[in-house]
Amino acid sequence: MARKNDPHKIPIGDEDAPPPADADALLGRVAELEQRLATAEEIAAKEKVELLRKAADLDNARKRFQREHERACATAAQNVVVKLLPLLADLARAAEAAAADAATPAHVVDAFRGFERRLGDALKSEGLEPIPCKRGDPFEPELHEAVLASCDPALPPQTVATVLEPGYLFQGALLKPVKVEVCVAATEEGA
Repeated sequence: MARKNDPHKIPIGDEDAPPPADADALLGRVAELEQRLATAEEIAAKEKVELLRKAADLDNARKRFQREHERACATAAQNVVVKLLPLLADLARAAEAAAADAATPAHVVDAFRGFERRLGDALKSEGLEPIPCKRGDPFEPELHEAVLASCDPALPPQTVATVLEPGYLFQGALLKPVKVEVCVAATEEGA
């Protein structure tokens, strides 16, 4: 401390600094370390970009696998539903036939209707929806399949005269169109 207060000494800079010969070596070492730091930062930045790219690729793959899984599940469910639709139609016909036959006991009719309802509920839980359609509804080619044409003066042209077979949507997409008899104008029927 006494050296700093020495009145005979002219201050040149920081008294605690190393001698000039060592300063050049230190400056060289600092430059070398700065270069190594810059190289390390550059490598770290490249590695970060690569890590972010790999994380994005992994996320995209996860999303793609999830979509493919959902699509496979929907396809499998749709295949089962398509195979069970004829059974549902058979149960409906059996219930109607049993109800029309006076000799059939009521509990048998109820059993057929119960089986039909339970199967319909199970298929509905998988995404099956009946397409609502009745006599007098407008004919919609995207939902209805015209199997027959007739002329009924009680109905306007291009309306459903009779529903022949029900149609269904599966998870919002058309699975089976409603088969209908379409009322046409008198001139269209003969054509």
